[in-house]
Amino acid sequence: MGNISDIRDILRGALASLGGFGGRMIARLILMIVAGKLYGPSPLGLLGQIAAITEILAAIAVLGLKRSLPEMLSAIQGEARQAVVIKEALIACLAIATLLTAILGVVWPFLFTDISMPTALYFAIPAIAFSDTAGAAIRFKRIIRWEILARCVIEPWVFLGAAVILYLLKVPETGLIVAFSLSCLGAAAGISIGLGNAFGWRGILAAPVRLTSVLRIPRKSLPVGVTDIGIMMFRRLDILVLSIVAGHGTTGIYYMAQQIVTIPHKIYQLFEPMMVPVLAKLHHSLRTDIIGSKLAGFCRWTFMLQLAITIPFAIFGGQLLGLFGDEFASGAIVLAFLLLAELFDGSFALTETALLYAKPGIPPRLVIVSLVTEVTFIALLAQVWGAAGAASGFMLSMAGLALMRLFMLRRHLAISILDTGFLPPLIFAGILAGPLMMISRLSEAENLYVFGPAILFFIGAYLVMVRFLALTTADKKLLKRLRAG
Repeated sequence: MGNISDIRDILRGALASLGGFGGRMIARLILMIVAGKLYGPSPLGLLGQIAAITEILAAIAVLGLKRSLPEMLSAIQGEARQAVVIKEALIACLAIATLLTAILGVVWPFLFTDISMPTALYFAIPAIAFSDTAGAAIRFKRIIRWEILARCVIEPWVFLGAAVILYLLKVPETGLIVAFSLSCLGAAAGISIGLGNAFGWRGILAAPVRLTSVLRIPRKSLPVGVTDIGIMMFRRLDILVLSIVAGHGTTGIYYMAQQIVTIPHKIYQLFEPMMVPVLAKLHHSLRTDIIGSKLAGFCRWTFMLQLAITIPFAIFGGQLLGLFGDEFASGAIVLAFLLLAELFDGSFALTETALLYAKPGIPPRLVIVSLVTEVTFIALLAQVWGAAGAASGFMLSMAGLALMRLFMLRRHLAISILDTGFLPPLIFAGILAGPLMMISRLSEAENLYVFGPAILFFIGAYLVMVRFLALTTADKKLLKRLRAG
């Protein structure tokens, strides 16, 4: 899979992210139980809509700097010059974020006639934009701990604490929205400390900038920006379209299922923070062969790990959703479709960064086609099957996007990802799924103390089988080199 130091950096970032992800997952689990039990489906559905709008606007403000900024920094030498680019990027994204916030404030009464826009929400878009841009600058130095602190500790626990306090203060209608906004501000504060540690705020603030250079930043980042906005909108447009077709209650069930799916969705993101600067370096070195070997290996590892969660969560979907309230248990088929969609997308999402660097015009076109497909499928299917129709439309669009990415990668970079190495984990998952389905049909399966251990047994047994029977020759050689130090 190429240079062992690059692999170590990627795995180091993945392990750090995994540690933080555990804390984030616990906080998010508690938050969803609190939101489901205390607030109910309708406020949760409203949160889903407003969070979707806020995050879409923030992504427009960032305009792809999460991935393009490390590539820009790779092309220049010297920390002083890099500080100039970072400052220009921050000015550009914060200016756009402020403008979009003002526009949201103007159109808010037409979007939500029954509630006023909370004051805290005015700061959410700039906070998200700052966190994404500054976080990209920190990752360029292959430092991950500050983003882990901000995203996996501060953000989820501030969200949870604020949600509980606001409920006790009897703010049930907008409590979740205010809590969401405060969590964005908390994450931005953590990232700002990390940026100062990595580059020094004195150097960034003193860096000379020109207006023409600031205006050039969005233009340079546009291809990546269109792609990143589109990718983020995949998991926001479904919420917005469904809310129009089916209302807040059905949207709340879908949003709850979507929160559970964030667990497998985060797996490929474990590798992404360090994968981006590594691919940027290899792209400038014209090392397509090493890029291909790294992508093939990490895509296969992502696929294997996602299967470990996808199968048991799909089988016990109703029981898992029932933990958050009886009204959510009906979303089992919704959860199954969303899990399958994330398996298609997450397994091959890392390929997109290589395409962006080599052929920047292709990923935006793929994303636009997939977004049109998603909206069309969801609008049609949700009218017939509600949340399940929306989830199936999302799954079909993700499957199509994965196929297009693989085709373009092979066509333009001569990189093939799929091989026989994907078959053993799929077979082992199928073998273990049989007994799990039998357990799910038992009346006792509704009990957490029954389906919980069943899920853990599946994950443990599957990972043992993968470790000893599914690793390729290249995987075994890599593990041997890593152990050798």
